[in-house]
Amino acid sequence: MTKVRVRGIYATALSHLFLKNGYKIVQPSDVIANRLNISFDNSPPDVTVKDAEDDSILVIGKPYEARSVFHLLSKSLKFVFRKASRVELNSVYLGRVEKVLPGTCVVDVGEFKGVLRDCKGLFVNDKVIVGVSKPSWSEEEPVELTREFKLLGDYVSLIHGNPKIDFSEYIRDKELKNRLSAIALSKLLGSGLGVKFRSSARFADPGDVGFEIEALLNEYKRLIEVAKSIENPGKVRTGEFIGLISLTSIAKKILDHERRSVTPTVPGHHELKGMGFGDELDLVEKLVGNGCEMNIVGNGFREWVCSKISGMKRFRILHYSPVKGVRELTPGFLKHFKLVEGKACIVLERVFRSKGIYDGLGIEKLPGDKDLMIIKEGSYVVSHNYFRNGNWLGSYININTPPEIAPGIVKYHDLVIDIVVKPGENPVLIDLDQLSQLNTKGVVSEQLYFLAEKVADLVIKNPQAYVCENYREPDKCLI
Repeated sequence: MTKVRVRGIYATALSHLFLKNGYKIVQPSDVIANRLNISFDNSPPDVTVKDAEDDSILVIGKPYEARSVFHLLSKSLKFVFRKASRVELNSVYLGRVEKVLPGTCVVDVGEFKGVLRDCKGLFVNDKVIVGVSKPSWSEEEPVELTREFKLLGDYVSLIHGNPKIDFSEYIRDKELKNRLSAIALSKLLGSGLGVKFRSSARFADPGDVGFEIEALLNEYKRLIEVAKSIENPGKVRTGEFIGLISLTSIAKKILDHERRSVTPTVPGHHELKGMGFGDELDLVEKLVGNGCEMNIVGNGFREWVCSKISGMKRFRILHYSPVKGVRELTPGFLKHFKLVEGKACIVLERVFRSKGIYDGLGIEKLPGDKDLMIIKEGSYVVSHNYFRNGNWLGSYININTPPEIAPGIVKYHDLVIDIVVKPGENPVLIDLDQLSQLNTKGVVSEQLYFLAEKVADLVIKNPQAYVCENYREPDKCLI
């Protein structure tokens, strides 16, 4: 049974999802163990799942097991962006130097050619043992190699070329550090190797830690001998699978549903948790847990959030792209707020300070131009309506997942395709080929791909429903 360790703001929902699908949760927090009624098992995980930057979940661990978890999350959460490193992190290769450049080498390791920054003493055709030091998310991104390669175990990593003792950030107890250091010194003295104690070492029996260090040391010696005897470049030790799953607002609602089957969860829990409302959510959901009616408490909390939104002046705008990652757009200032069937709808004014070209429209952008940005909860579009001296220049209708709106912040995931509307011209759909390529590569899920096409078709048939041509009456843009 695959053992999974889960950390972060999605831990309850994800742990429940893994349990349903036959995985074992290890090293759970007290809260998770109590909520899910599971026993404590502090054995080392096969896979770790945790929060990452930019609304993503990171999956890392043993290649077969971690890939299985990655596919389960992709299948279960459906409406996601995803990417996996094309090489295993910390895998070890015998390489051959192909090219020596100022400050770097190109090394052929058989499966690919990587970049090695530390080339001191190396010449063309020299053999060298290297490790993969960073993920490589695409063919265009070079694989970064290091001569300080690692042999990963459950409790420790042995490190070639850096003879020091290091610890996971989760190992803080000084006495434990002293005991672990003593074990490492007794096993590695004179070897020239360093060691890093992984987080699972804090739960391990000292004898098991010492045994693993000995086993890895013997494997290291065999690896060095094997590397001397073979000529062709290739992998000599496996590493870790690493992948990222970017959570759209739709995927977060699936996680809300998963969490709700375990503990009281208000609508929009994971959206608001990710935007800093953890304390408020804890209070509201505790009230529900103590017998208060979910609808009453949830609606009251929702009204409070909306009142905060309507009282804000300046909004950060985070635009998540499967190609470019997250971008923070020119901030917007609230021109109008309205509740439509209980959903927050806002008009933000953005004022441009520099010259440029409006994407898709091919129109010059000048300082002082303005954008009325129409953002509606539950809508699959965000429209940018550009004006100069109050005159409408054209609109750029962005196809996206429903935006997350909270006091002072808006964020959404771009679905690549967009529709351009210019005065006196028919609407034009752009970037459909790029969306198709991303779907073929597995970056954009099938569900998001078909959703984007469906929304674009609706917009093309009635573009005026999404365009705001009247700068002086922005309230009419929310009808």
